[in-house]
Order: sequence, then structure tokens, then C-alpha cells
Amino acid sequence: MSVVESAMKRMWHRDLASDPTTHAWVLNLYRAGERHPQTVKDYFPHAHAPSAELAEKMRRHERDEERHTKMYTRAIEGLGELVIDLEGYDVFNEVIRDKTSASFAIADTDTADDKREKVAHFLAHAHFLEKRIARSLEFHVEACRLMRSDRVATVVESVLTDEIDHVAYTIDAARDLLTRKRAEEVIDLHRRGEAKANYAFSRHQVKTALSRFTAKLARSHKGAYALAGMIMLEAERRV
Repeated sequence: MSVVESAMKRMWHRDLASDPTTHAWVLNLYRAGERHPQTVKDYFPHAHAPSAELAEKMRRHERDEERHTKMYTRAIEGLGELVIDLEGYDVFNEVIRDKTSASFAIADTDTADDKREKVAHFLAHAHFLEKRIARSLEFHVEACRLMRSDRVATVVESVLTDEIDHVAYTIDAARDLLTRKRAEEVIDLHRRGEAKANYAFSRHQVKTALSRFTAKLARSHKGAYALAGMIMLEAERRV
């Protein structure tokens, strides 16, 4: 990540954390990602994990997501704002899936090899999702501390600790399930899908913020955010 991009993200998170309404908005976005596995049937396919150890790691990961959803709910309510169940392009997981060609939904008719590869696809998907979210949470914790939103910072730091563990085990497991060549093909597919999704999701959220919260964002920052949105559109095309 470039120095300019890091500075822009810090500015963005500080602006959002500076007001309860915008702060709750971004926490609802984080919550939507944690809640997504509870709304679909193909996340955390632990029943098809080839080892008891991996199955338990996925079950623990699933429980973490459920716990994070509740933590974000309490944090939003603590700001005096509404908890909203978001959908579509307000859910990062959904955007990644839209930008990635592979499915990891497992059918009863799939062969053992097919099931193994789909588990690897899920783990690669989860890895890049969690890695991106972890980096975002790092910026957000910093912003919360600067804005003296210490209760939210504590929640985000706790989630971040779990996400770091998720990032590590998912990539290791994805590589262990397949041959080296096939694993790298699967991993690269999900890396590119997530990269495209990151630009698409971020651009959508910048556009939303500039439309909904124009009075709450620093006037001197709005032009930079609008320019960033245009840059992200071109960047997505180049991935």
C-alpha cells in the first residue's frame, strides 16, 4: 500500500469515526460482513473438511463471526444509532462473490476430489476477505483512538485479533488441500476476485458517503474522496 493510499484511508476513517451517524454506518458495514455467513448455506463447510482439526478451526471461525455480529450490534447501539441488516453491494462478501468466478457450494453429488477443491476455494475466499478486513480494522482502531471513541476501539481491536488468526489458518489450509500448482491457481483466482471487489465496494461506499453524509464530512476532504472514487473505477478495470 502506497503512502498516499495509507494517508487517504487514515483520513477516511477519521472522518467516519468523528460523528456517531457516520461511525454507526461503517460499523454496520463491518457487521454485514460478519453476519453474511448466517444468511447463506455454503459458508464454513466443516462437514466436508478432510481432517477433524480443520473442521474445528472452521467451526471456531464460524462462532467468531456470530460473536462479532453481536459485538458490532452492541457497539452501534452504544452510539445511539440504528442497527441495519444490509444487503447486496453493502456486503463486502457479496461483492467478492460477484467478482469471483468459482463457486464453493458443495453438492451431495460432488466427488470427494470436487468437495476437497471446493473447501479449498472457500478457504481462499475467506483468506483474502479476512486479510482486507483486518487491514481496514487497523485503520479504524487508530481512528477510534484519535476520536476518543474508546469503547468502539475495544470492540474493533477484539475483532481484529480474531481476524489475524483467520487470515493465517485459511491460507495454510487452502495450500494443504491441493497440489502446489492447483493451490496457487485457486489462490490467485480469489486474490484477483477480492482485489476487484475491493475497488468496487470501496467506490460504492465513497459514493454513498458523499451522497448521504455530505454535511458531516470535512469539506476539504470531499474532493479527494471523489477523485479516489474515479481512480478506483479505473483500477478495478486493470486488475
